[in-house]
Amino acid sequence: MDNEERTPNENGAAGETAEKKKHPVWRAVLLGLLIAVILAVAALTTMEDGRHFATLRRWLIYGNGNSTQDVYTYAPATSNCYGLLGDALAVVSRNTIQIIGRDGVAVCEESVSLESPQLSVGKSQAAACSPGGDTIYVLDKAGIRRTMQADRGLCYYSARMNGGDYLAVTEQSPGYKAAVSVYNPAGELEFHFDSHDSYLSDAVVTEDGKYLAAVSLGSADGVFASRLLVYDLASAEQVSETAIRDGLVMDFSNRADRLLNLCDSRFTITTLTGETLLDRAYGNLYLHDYAITGGDFAALLLGRYQAGNICTLSTYDLDGMLLASLEVTDEVLDLSAAGDYLAVLYGDSLAIYDNTLSEIARLDTTDYAGQVRMDPKGTALLISASSAWRFLP
Repeated sequence: MDNEERTPNENGAAGETAEKKKHPVWRAVLLGLLIAVILAVAALTTMEDGRHFATLRRWLIYGNGNSTQDVYTYAPATSNCYGLLGDALAVVSRNTIQIIGRDGVAVCEESVSLESPQLSVGKSQAAACSPGGDTIYVLDKAGIRRTMQADRGLCYYSARMNGGDYLAVTEQSPGYKAAVSVYNPAGELEFHFDSHDSYLSDAVVTEDGKYLAAVSLGSADGVFASRLLVYDLASAEQVSETAIRDGLVMDFSNRADRLLNLCDSRFTITTLTGETLLDRAYGNLYLHDYAITGGDFAALLLGRYQAGNICTLSTYDLDGMLLASLEVTDEVLDLSAAGDYLAVLYGDSLAIYDNTLSEIARLDTTDYAGQVRMDPKGTALLISASSAWRFLP
């Protein structure tokens, strides 16, 4: 009996000893799992420039890859403009502004009057307007955030949102040729300039929020030219001016200290200090499409004939160096660039490339999609006349 009996202290000591023996085992298992996860993430990050890690990240956010999700439906209209606001889709037409949530439910549907609707998307806000109209609508994923109204008899020329939700507006101004204003994300006026001698057609705030770049139309040495005027927002002083001879700026964007300028006859890359890094004239080629919103590159689709599918797709880095070229013989419906990715919507498929035009993913069934919007995370939104859906590579 004496050998079978234990005092309370003896029982406690025995239990503690057994528990201590278990702890090192569990610690070793957990440590092993943690090391395995770290090594796997490191391997995915280094393999193929981190593409596998990007795929893992998309899988964690959206679910299983190589599928479609987030189906949005809306009223078809030839004037529709589209933009992603987080996981919501903004659809702007001549008569309606819709914000559609990820679940496909419209969270906002407002009647408007926009003769030629345009939509500029920032980080979490967007600006909708019609050049020559008197109203600007500032949107977020919940709907219309605020409405801006021009003075009676005056109009807006452009409204462009940057990646930090700073809004640059060019407009008519009594007694001047034009004016440009900058509003912060809260809608407060931070900068205003009345131009005595320049017609300002467009403007954008740089991504760091420190400068304003505006497009002025005029002439240089007797030849039509666009001029890029850069202002310091803190001092309200002009810091540089660059002339683009024989070129009408139709679209432009900012990356770091670079301005990417898409013209009717050429594509240029200039710095905020006025240096021209690239002046790519189209010559006898026709501009079929372009994408100038990639993280560190731009893409041009040029063809020998105004109609037809035989084109060359080229990418350039921000210093103006040619990265890659790809001969294209299939019909290209749309291009879109974001982050490290370029989406090319062909007549019967969607291809996603990196900036060297190496194919990353392909979708062979695009139904009736006519437009595409690339997301920096590596997903692509396919857009048809009445619905849109997300492709997860």
